[in-house]
Amino acid sequence: MRLPKVSLTAAISVVAGLTTATAGLTGSAAAADGTTALPLSHYAHMVVDAAHQHLFFSQGTGTTGILVTDLAGAPVTTIEGEQGADGLALSADGRTLYAALTDGDAVSAVDTSTLTESTRFATGSGSAPVSVAVAAGQVWYGYSADGKGAIGSVDPSAGDPAATPRPDMSHWSHAPRFTTAGGVLAADENLSSMVHVATYDLSSGTPVPMTDMALGGGATGPLRLTADGRSVLVPQGAAVYAFRTSDLSPAGHPAYFTGGVDSDPDAVAVDTDGTIALAARSGTGAGVYTYAESGRYAENHRVLDSGIVAQDGLAWGGDGLTLYAVTEDHGTYGLAVLDGTKLTDTELSLNQPSRQAVPTQQFTFTGTVGGDGPLPAGAPLKVTRDGTGLPDAKIGADGSFGVSDTLQDEGTYTYQVEYAGDATHRPATASLTIGVSRLATSIEHPGYGSAKPHAVTFTGVMTTDLTRGGFPEGAKLQVSRIVDGTQEATQLPPVPVDPATGTYSVQDDPGVSGMVTYRLSYAGDTTHLPTESDEALTVSPYTPALTLKAPATATRDKDLSFTGKLGDGPYRSGETVTVTRTDAAHTTTPAKWTAPVATDGTITVKDKPSVGGADTYTVAYAGDAEHEAATASALVQVSRTATTVSVTTNASTYAYGATATVTAHLGTTYNGRTVSVYAQPAGGAKTLVKTGTVDSKGNFSAPYKLTRNTTFTASFAGDYRYAPASATRAVTGQAKVTQTLSGYYTSTTYSGTTYRVYHHTVKPVVTATVAPAKSGQCTHFQLQQYYSGAWHTLTTSSCITLDAKSAAAARLTLTNAVNQKFRVRTEYEHSTKDTSNPSTWSGWLYFTVRT
Repeated sequence: MRLPKVSLTAAISVVAGLTTATAGLTGSAAAADGTTALPLSHYAHMVVDAAHQHLFFSQGTGTTGILVTDLAGAPVTTIEGEQGADGLALSADGRTLYAALTDGDAVSAVDTSTLTESTRFATGSGSAPVSVAVAAGQVWYGYSADGKGAIGSVDPSAGDPAATPRPDMSHWSHAPRFTTAGGVLAADENLSSMVHVATYDLSSGTPVPMTDMALGGGATGPLRLTADGRSVLVPQGAAVYAFRTSDLSPAGHPAYFTGGVDSDPDAVAVDTDGTIALAARSGTGAGVYTYAESGRYAENHRVLDSGIVAQDGLAWGGDGLTLYAVTEDHGTYGLAVLDGTKLTDTELSLNQPSRQAVPTQQFTFTGTVGGDGPLPAGAPLKVTRDGTGLPDAKIGADGSFGVSDTLQDEGTYTYQVEYAGDATHRPATASLTIGVSRLATSIEHPGYGSAKPHAVTFTGVMTTDLTRGGFPEGAKLQVSRIVDGTQEATQLPPVPVDPATGTYSVQDDPGVSGMVTYRLSYAGDTTHLPTESDEALTVSPYTPALTLKAPATATRDKDLSFTGKLGDGPYRSGETVTVTRTDAAHTTTPAKWTAPVATDGTITVKDKPSVGGADTYTVAYAGDAEHEAATASALVQVSRTATTVSVTTNASTYAYGATATVTAHLGTTYNGRTVSVYAQPAGGAKTLVKTGTVDSKGNFSAPYKLTRNTTFTASFAGDYRYAPASATRAVTGQAKVTQTLSGYYTSTTYSGTTYRVYHHTVKPVVTATVAPAKSGQCTHFQLQQYYSGAWHTLTTSSCITLDAKSAAAARLTLTNAVNQKFRVRTEYEHSTKDTSNPSTWSGWLYFTVRT
């Protein structure tokens, strides 16, 4: 039995996204050289013949001659009889200029030595060719046939060469235009709001199609290929966009910008070294831009003296330096010869020294020399200080450099650094003003403001930039004490300053209590400024430390005893401390009693705890005339009896969005019968579901809606006599796979099952959506056919990745499927990266096919 063939193909949607960026130069845009007037009534195309020092200009339909000038734009001759000459192209050996004669229905061949037409290839009545290209030994031309566009070719090396139509080379609404490079031929035509592009590999001598598709947005000028033929450049709106010739996907360098929104680039020229020249017709950035395809050289912006670059009005001169531009200004045309377009602005910047410039000490300021493209490592930079020459600086491999100097006096000095330029970079100059001054110093206050009775000790730091070598040996601070109550001032011995760290230490017995101010001053030195600071201290009573030695655990209803100790003794007889105990039964009104303090500060605490759990003992000393108050706490875990907690669910596996019933069971307790149920979905946080009191059987239930694998926890917090307990239960939450079919024109029913009905020419699209979101995970589409009384699997797709909306689609190709029954379903395939849901199948969708 022969079965109909039904294939399953993944539906793929590609959106080409381009990210815009703005490129800036450090200098102002350079003005172009003056323009030379051209005797043209119209302008269509320009070709540079460097070998014969000529430029050729075609003028398009309605004209009869090709203008020839020298490389400066001075007219040489006009090749007459070239009816409606439009597209131009030179042969590979430069001996022949080919012209598409729109009004002459032919391609003409002009001898570039004699500047006369040598032959003409008729392309057919009404063919009106508009473009030519020379590649793979052929002359390719775009023309019109039967009201549509077409491609033809001429083999000049044939015995009897003739224009030959090439119907195998795509389909066109209008006569296409060409660009060729790197063994690739690209053809294009502008359509409504899009540009149609086809590319061909000519490396074998025969055109092999690579891609044929439309790009969104019309082109504002002719397309060009990069020098290697790997990318096609499409001018559109604000930039020239690069697409791979292999599949018209965005290239690695996706866009070359031309001065902002609606700058309307309409001319592109690519030199043999890959340099790309672009012309913008409007906007603040109107003029000519140059880019290196590889990004090695900076963008260069040339502003024209007058007018704008005509459409398709750029061409490189073949010498690797010169760019020719046809300008248009209110109906008149000119030629601008742009030299040095590959020179890029040099970005020279200077940085202030990383640390302050100080008299007698060497300092260094750094800078960078940059711009697109490498600068020669080791190249000299001329350096002057206030007009006085200093040793040259050298550019490092990364473009950085440093300038070092030493000055004896404070003051302000101006340094100038000059770069002379090189083969690809313009000269640049930058200036930097540096102030040379002594280092600031300050005396920081200690981290405290009190002192023990009869003994004041504080340590501080005099700060400065210690990376300069610190303070001189023998540096000292002058110290005086001022008693705030009487304002009596006493001069104290000076204290030394550590040269390496700036630290100092003051020791004194003021003989008083209360506020005392210490005045610290430094006279300064060769590299440090003077400074002064006041330090106010409060001479106060002792602040004793209170320590407790309590056991970590104790037995409930058993005697408990532990000790404590107050420091800074002795203590007067009869002093006490207050002891409080906070436990589960005394959370807001702790149990309270007192305990004596021995003369050496020893304290003994006695108790018999009746409540289990974490009991906190707090010992508080109120203080006396010589001692400030002190408090300390100790935590003692008092024993409790263990109980049991268990947790169950009404199922182990749940459908997406199903509600689980979670039941916690609590065993024997004393005065607590409350449990809490928590849920932690895979990849999520643990949250409280419900808290409540168990029933007479010790049970407590809570509902929970699942969307993924979930672990439930039942928890008992404990009571006066029973310890906390918990238990967990893990369940599986399936994913939700929703499936739809599109493209059917009606429905029918077989044996109570609804089938979608498709016309045999339709390719149905099946779409699956997975919840929760599984972007990047796999789905599989399974297609089955009903025959011989049973369903049989025809195919199961390989992995189709879910998109950002957690959806995937497949297109069904139906061959020999008329009057057959089919069904399709989708499986979400669980991966090792997904711990939230298992693999899940959708339900079946049924369909049939009719003529």
